[in-house]
Amino acid sequence: MVKKILLFIMFTVLSSTVINLKAQNNFSISTDFQSRYIWRGQALGKNIPSIQPALKYSYKGLNIGAWGAFSTSELNSQELDLYVSYTFLKDMFTVIITDYTFPLDNSPFKYFDYDKNTTPHVFEGGLVFNGLKNLPLSASLYMNFYGSDSKNNKGNNVFSTYGEVSYNPICEKINTSFSFFAGFAFNGGYREENILSHETIIYKGYYGNEGFAFVNLGMGATKTLKITDSFSLPINSKLIFNPDANKAYFTIGTGISL
Repeated sequence: MVKKILLFIMFTVLSSTVINLKAQNNFSISTDFQSRYIWRGQALGKNIPSIQPALKYSYKGLNIGAWGAFSTSELNSQELDLYVSYTFLKDMFTVIITDYTFPLDNSPFKYFDYDKNTTPHVFEGGLVFNGLKNLPLSASLYMNFYGSDSKNNKGNNVFSTYGEVSYNPICEKINTSFSFFAGFAFNGGYREENILSHETIIYKGYYGNEGFAFVNLGMGATKTLKITDSFSLPINSKLIFNPDANKAYFTIGTGISL
């Protein structure tokens, strides 16, 4: 039943997109180039530069898109995401549903497998407060609601949940936008005692955590580099700390969009 519902939603979204394309041309294509792929405090792309293409169709507050992350030399670090979002209340709030997958050429998983026990997909729902005009403060909450989520000791999904708050001021004098963020995982992970060896086994959650933990703290800055009168490149850099994993990352990147 769940599989049929998901397929119906995907078919409906694609159909409505095709119909709207006849009336408007609101496509955008972009590609980011990052020194490393760090997502919510997790190094998903290892120590390798990442190419991150994106395709998005917009109609009023509705956005339908695809996003990917492909390491330049590590075939086991690939990602393909599909999403649908809607922004409302004068751009104040956004709801989003994302389908995360990690397609590998040698993977035994099948892309169109949506069975809850074998699917490689992770479906996540999110709610984002985008801030106010005079208050560059945003907050978001995301939860995995179906698919390949972390499991508890009974083999059931734990509905891994992630929250983040960020302060995003713009300094017009130096033409630079900043971001100061704090992200945390609410649940996931547990401990289990091995009766035979009397050892404690720790099973990590979806964000590498055991229970509530701060996993993504840091700051970022983006500055636009003017190449010509009609072409500029945004240069971004982030300093990221994951207190729970005792890790630190420093990245730089740029991107182009059409």
